[in-house]
Amino acid sequence: MGQSAISLGSRFAAAAIDRSPDWSTFAAAKAMGAAARMTLPRPVIGVAVRAYSRYFNVAISEIEPRVHAAGYSSFDAFFTRRLREDARPIDDDADVLVSPCDGRLREFSTISDDGQEVTAKGHAYRLEDLLTDEDLARTFVGGVAATIYLHPRDYHRVHAPCAGHVSRVINVPGRLLPVNDAALQREPRLFACNERMIHVLDTIWGQIAIVMVAAFGVGHMTCAYADVPLHPRELVTRVLAPMVAIEKGDEIGRFHLGSTVVLLLPPGFSPQLAANHVALRFGRPLLRWEKS
Repeated sequence: MGQSAISLGSRFAAAAIDRSPDWSTFAAAKAMGAAARMTLPRPVIGVAVRAYSRYFNVAISEIEPRVHAAGYSSFDAFFTRRLREDARPIDDDADVLVSPCDGRLREFSTISDDGQEVTAKGHAYRLEDLLTDEDLARTFVGGVAATIYLHPRDYHRVHAPCAGHVSRVINVPGRLLPVNDAALQREPRLFACNERMIHVLDTIWGQIAIVMVAAFGVGHMTCAYADVPLHPRELVTRVLAPMVAIEKGDEIGRFHLGSTVVLLLPPGFSPQLAANHVALRFGRPLLRWEKS
């Protein structure tokens, strides 16, 4: 997306947050998260939910009806809502990896062997910087990176794109910059700068990584299968022994407001969707195993 296609307001907001000290953006994000989790009378939350849903065109019909009819104790409970059981059918082809979340496909990128770089929007960042692990980064050389942006209207739970075993989860401290196009133009290494939660899965094809990238306004991220720290102040790697078995479609984490997922795969997969900026839905085919 060119500079002219990005609104002046988005560029101004990205610049203001980028120039703010880390402590101030962190404090603001924590405050927004606390406000979202605040327990209020359900009629009050209902007013906020209806206004938000109208503004962002949220698909209310996809939400579990009994949960939605009962109302929400906090805005966060609505934001991390569960969908109807049949709202996201999961493709059962054993050679297909499904989209781990709803969102907009920003880009499919080939991971080069030149410093294990990933190119996003014409700018490169080092995979080692994203993962904080040189050996892990090396396993994806020649593979594919799929970058998915979650819009405020989207379902914000993240799921396993295939079956496997979670061997570790890595929590990386970082900034809380916006992840919109204006912010990416200012900081091409954005995904390797922001706070993130990295899920490492052992699969029949080798290791894959699902990187949940936080952003400004994200209250926090939670892990579905293990206790991990919120807003870590230092790098935390939790090795799971025994490893946690995960089926295709199982929930692995949640965004409590916002952000982006980067899916990293070894060589051998080809995209099932050719166009960038396509609207994705969790459970639909994203990549297919082609290597014999």
